[in-house]
Amino acid sequence: MSQQKSLIARIAKYSQIKKILLEFKPEVIICEELSNMPLAVKIKKNFNLPLVLRVEFAYNQEYPYRTMGVMLKKFKNKLTGDYFSILIGKSIWNWASKNSDAIISCFFDDVSKNTSNGNFLPLHYVPWPTFLPKLLSRPEKINDRAVFVGSFEKHKNLKELEITVPLLFKHTPIKEFFIVGTGEDLNIIENLKAKYPDNIKHLTSLTRDECLNLISSSYLSYSPATMGGWGFIGDSFAMKTPIVVTHDHYGFNDGIDSIVTTQAQIVDSVNDLYSNNELYNKISLGGYDRFVKNHSSEGVGLRFTQICSEVIRNAK
Repeated sequence: MSQQKSLIARIAKYSQIKKILLEFKPEVIICEELSNMPLAVKIKKNFNLPLVLRVEFAYNQEYPYRTMGVMLKKFKNKLTGDYFSILIGKSIWNWASKNSDAIISCFFDDVSKNTSNGNFLPLHYVPWPTFLPKLLSRPEKINDRAVFVGSFEKHKNLKELEITVPLLFKHTPIKEFFIVGTGEDLNIIENLKAKYPDNIKHLTSLTRDECLNLISSSYLSYSPATMGGWGFIGDSFAMKTPIVVTHDHYGFNDGIDSIVTTQAQIVDSVNDLYSNNELYNKISLGGYDRFVKNHSSEGVGLRFTQICSEVIRNAK
């Protein structure tokens, strides 16, 4: 009975969708994430429209759980390992690619690694957008403050802080490190807070304006993440706060829009930033320029328009 109700509800909803489409007369479908592809493909076939799929990550069998983790983990077991997860993930991705006219990924490496699985489908990298509200004022930089903002997930690599933070406090001018967020690796931050109660400032959450003011007032941002953290990175660019990263997962330009270093070299890199005002100002302005061109809502919107326009032209 519940299945019948569900079927009737889906039919009724699709009737409403068809009505909207007939009135609106779109030229292209933009599908947000793979989970919405069944509906998008149905619309594509019924209305003969080109389809652009946007994903956070393209499927990559080296990291099968990055794209469809919740579903694919159901097929992982001790006997077969990742075999069926990879097989099913690749099948779903191939189906999605076959039914798409272009794919947009937020992950920089997707295009360079050609994760379109040899289908020769246009795969575009468009960064995660950052909306920048107008702040009433920009606070002055606090020269001994660094900041990290983000969820405490495994890919944020917070375990690196256990090694780098003591070194930064001991060998650089940084005396205050604000950390905003919470998550599965909260214990790492709690342990650091217990060890450095006067230096580590942990906040579980802030309003967006408060976050932007904190980033703006900090001398530098520091991200140990191996992937993701795009909102924090974009906000650092926008606030003209140089960001120091130890993993290049976002197409960073060392010495131009960021400082790309390593866990072993971070102390020297941070001290270089403190001792070289010309470098500091160059990265501040370089990051802001990158934000305006590539990461702002306007910049991302322009890339979407260009990609969709190309897809529409090719479909005619």
